[in-house]
Amino acid sequence: MLLGVEAASKPDAIKRLIQLLVDGGAVKAADQDAVFDAVMDRESRGSTGLGEGIAVPHVRDCKHVDGLVAAFGRSDEGVPFEAIDGNPVHLIFLILGGSGTSEAHTQFLRTLASLRQHEHFLRFLRDAPDEAGAWDTIKEMLESLA
Repeated sequence: MLLGVEAASKPDAIKRLIQLLVDGGAVKAADQDAVFDAVMDRESRGSTGLGEGIAVPHVRDCKHVDGLVAAFGRSDEGVPFEAIDGNPVHLIFLILGGSGTSEAHTQFLRTLASLRQHEHFLRFLRDAPDEAGAWDTIKEMLESLA
């Protein structure tokens, strides 16, 4: 999780979130560029900027991860992400699904897409003062939507 993402572009924001996964051991440093290329390939087929300040860049069947891994970033300034509403993105959830995680991947994407209907959660996530507060909000959101 990274609060205060400073990124001037979609690729820059995605690189920062991939670095979080490298730092956390979910992605090998040697695979970092390949993961970035896979995410950007997916983005080239249509932006994952959902609108309402949310983006969910993701890759299915990513051979560079085991299981389903995710990173979250918040940008106070907003990142130009080619979102469907044309507005900058403030909340970015990067999802990488390894082999055999297609069903879990799809369910997680559905859950995140439904967040736009929960403005109070989004407000709490945007306003969380620290990573612990943001993590608590994310856990609460996921539990309420399960």
